[in-house]
Amino acid sequence: MTTINDPAALQVEDLAPHFDLFDPVHSERLWEVLAYARKSCPVLKTDADEGYYIVTRYDDLRAVLEDAETYSSEQAGLRGVPIPMPPLTEDPPRHIEYRRALNKYLSRSFLGRYTGDVHETARELLDDLVPRGGFDFMTDYAVPFTSRNLARVVLDDSNAERIQRAIAIATRISSEGDPQAFFDMAALAEEFLRDRAASGSQRDDVLSAIVNGTVQGRPLTLEEQVGATMIMFTGGLDTTKAALGNIARHLAEDPGLEQRLRDPEWVKADLDEFLRYESPITFMARTVTRDTELAGCPLKPGDRVAVHYASANRDDSRFGQADRLDFDRERNPHAAFGLGPHRCIGMHFARLQIEIAFKELLSRVTNLRIPAGADVETAVGIVLSPEHLPVTFDVREP
Repeated sequence: MTTINDPAALQVEDLAPHFDLFDPVHSERLWEVLAYARKSCPVLKTDADEGYYIVTRYDDLRAVLEDAETYSSEQAGLRGVPIPMPPLTEDPPRHIEYRRALNKYLSRSFLGRYTGDVHETARELLDDLVPRGGFDFMTDYAVPFTSRNLARVVLDDSNAERIQRAIAIATRISSEGDPQAFFDMAALAEEFLRDRAASGSQRDDVLSAIVNGTVQGRPLTLEEQVGATMIMFTGGLDTTKAALGNIARHLAEDPGLEQRLRDPEWVKADLDEFLRYESPITFMARTVTRDTELAGCPLKPGDRVAVHYASANRDDSRFGQADRLDFDRERNPHAAFGLGPHRCIGMHFARLQIEIAFKELLSRVTNLRIPAGADVETAVGIVLSPEHLPVTFDVREP
């Protein structure tokens, strides 16, 4: 990659050919670069990480995500995925078989059995946090809330130390694309799987479905089980904690939003607008398998393509006034959960947690705000959300 001494001083057209989606300094100009690309070169070629293309417009993103024969998911991480993580890293028809084994456990109807547990998790956290008068929304609420729910629904594990290790590793994967973190998570997932297999338990849950799953008429290999467990945990943690943080920040900065979120109907439309405006997972990757052309840009086998969900969701040709929150949109076919066959398998669980997290929070507090002078740190890389979000509030009378 070309060395850039001062990215902040460059004209956008000079920065764009070298834009690095993982660089904190570059990320300060993310929306500017993406807007430039959507207008001028929608399939943007950058020399970062030995070169890749960034797909920035909605229709082009859909074209890529719906054409698995031309754009393979085998390496769904932009910096590679050293360990297969089905169904994320599988192409049809195998991809369909992996999803079929898990669909039941992440359906709205099945997840309904965990609603009480999710409420209880939020209440237990808030019992400790609300009396403090303020806390870090991300590290004190969003992350432990999401990770405990995942531990219950996906891992069914009560080992707090092991769950904390999983959270730390998942954060390294999303923020750094660190290949070693994939191997660390694989070793930890194997612990969970071996414990479940050794127990002989036949529970009706995600981990047992993975342990006992089959594909193409054979049992899943241990490597396949490990990868499936990894993506269920890391993907579930990243998406939900990020959405919670983004919405909380808007709530703290715009007092007028509180009443909207107190209306139980907000999750039917307003939630989708929050997700469109700030897609929790900003991009994933595909690998070109044959000579093709996208938006006039020639691509060849082996080329790497970053499908940028967040950019597609700011495409004015699909969403009017896309650079602002608009809760009056009649249609909102956003790409925050992906499009095509790889649409997020855990989206129903994410939506359930988001609804409950804010319902329980707003039953206890009002006038959420960010303290004057507080520093809100934003994550860089695949996940778009605050890393730290200090908040204060007024306690509601019982």
